[in-house]
Amino acid sequence: MKKFFDFNGTINGTSFLLRNLFVVVFLIPYFILLVFFGGIVGMELMDSAGIDIQEIQESGTFDQKELEAQMEEGFKDNPEEILNIFKNAFTPFWIISFIISIIPVVWFSLSTYFKRITALFSKNSIYIFFGLIVTDVILDYLIFKNFLSGMTFKISLLLSLIIFMILIIKDSGIEKEEHEG
Repeated sequence: MKKFFDFNGTINGTSFLLRNLFVVVFLIPYFILLVFFGGIVGMELMDSAGIDIQEIQESGTFDQKELEAQMEEGFKDNPEEILNIFKNAFTPFWIISFIISIIPVVWFSLSTYFKRITALFSKNSIYIFFGLIVTDVILDYLIFKNFLSGMTFKISLLLSLIIFMILIIKDSGIEKEEHEG
């Protein structure tokens, strides 16, 4: 198990792809925390707007438009209350829980990229790895900043996909059995 998180050794393109897909499994605890956090904040928002959940459950009927109207009416006079509810929900427990659940994902992803970069570019692998990380962060920023709009989004997304595909497809010249990672 330790070899999967180490920053030494090499992997082939297939292992690189599979390890990137496996990151989704590592994200499951993060998504579970996110769902619980969203539920708690949602309950706080409804409580603050004066909506009684038990009344909705007992009546057995649920009207989405009526609920939206009640939420809008509840926060019409004081919209800052919504922001206060979100700020108060971020307790040290939630912050630490989110950080702890995301650390293995980041560590595993970085070690995967490092091992593939080492397999492809053995001489200057550290410099190329850090260059790739900086490039990826910049491209991700541009993708999220211009989400689904404009040429910058399309170019950034295309460059990210090209880099990822190169890391998968390019032959490292190392036999499959000789990879150590």
